[in-house]
Amino acid sequence: MHRALIASVVVASVAVPGTAAAQVYPERIVVRTKATTVTTHTAYQRRDRDNDREQEIERTTKTFRLGPSGALSLGNISGDITVTRANGSDTTVEIVKTARGRDTAEAREALQFVTVDAVERSGRAEVKTRYPNSDEVRRRNRRGVNVSVAYIVSAPAGTRVSAESISGNVSVTDMKTEVNATSVSGNVRIAGCHGGTAKSISGNVEIADAQGDGALESSSVSGDVVLRRVTTRRVDAGSVSGSIQMDDVHSERVSAHTTSGNTSLSGSLVKNGRYELKAFSGDVRVALSGSTGFELDASSFSGDIRASDFAIAARGRADRRSLSGTYGDGSAVLDVSTFSGSIIISKR
Repeated sequence: MHRALIASVVVASVAVPGTAAAQVYPERIVVRTKATTVTTHTAYQRRDRDNDREQEIERTTKTFRLGPSGALSLGNISGDITVTRANGSDTTVEIVKTARGRDTAEAREALQFVTVDAVERSGRAEVKTRYPNSDEVRRRNRRGVNVSVAYIVSAPAGTRVSAESISGNVSVTDMKTEVNATSVSGNVRIAGCHGGTAKSISGNVEIADAQGDGALESSSVSGDVVLRRVTTRRVDAGSVSGSIQMDDVHSERVSAHTTSGNTSLSGSLVKNGRYELKAFSGDVRVALSGSTGFELDASSFSGDIRASDFAIAARGRADRRSLSGTYGDGSAVLDVSTFSGSIIISKR
């Protein structure tokens, strides 16, 4: 009951591209674009030796002139999205479609089933993959559409990026703004951003080298959540069936919750900061650097609590499964609990 409730909350928080509801998913999806200029276009075919099917690949590159602080929205269905920092002021999106069929003619026909809409207006651009609906597929006497689409993007560092894929990995690197990246079935990684969200339902989530005054929100239903070298005002991390690992995290507010997995935090506390670390079936480990004092409230139903590196002045009754007290000036708050696991608090 507890796990199902948490899963429903996390699933609801992952945005799925709205255009996908009435579409047929792969077996997967050519690129028909509008409102922008195609700068390159190539197509070629090869034999897919893994499943002895013909494979057709088509590449189209779109260029947008959004300026140094534009906004880019990417909505994909079956395929990866990769965004990196551009050297110039233009934003380019290479659209790579891969179709598979029993022969060349079938693979080429499949390319024509999938469209990519590209629209630019007032410093904003939207790129979105569209698959045919079920009626269109039936009219063409096909059982499915075996096409995947990948976006390879280069954008100025100040571009606000929102990237969503249903079945594919999402990676955004060196965007010096807030980034929103989500996947239903795939891994999500953002690096070098200034805040935002990274979410997956079935995949791992990683945030690295993030610095800024904003907030970072990360979650996965079936996967691990990892944060490394993060300095930001607030951090929220959650997983249902996976561990949460936070290394070199420096933040005023940290909230981390997992149902089936371990939770760990390493870094320094901030005066007047608040840190809430929860697990249901797993250990909680905290490795602290610096000299900031804290108020500790730690509890475990069926595990041990170990905090021998700190001279904690206990409040009330303290035993191996419950410990409340103060270390140093007590300026930060450390709230740690697990149902089935141990708690280890140590110096780094």
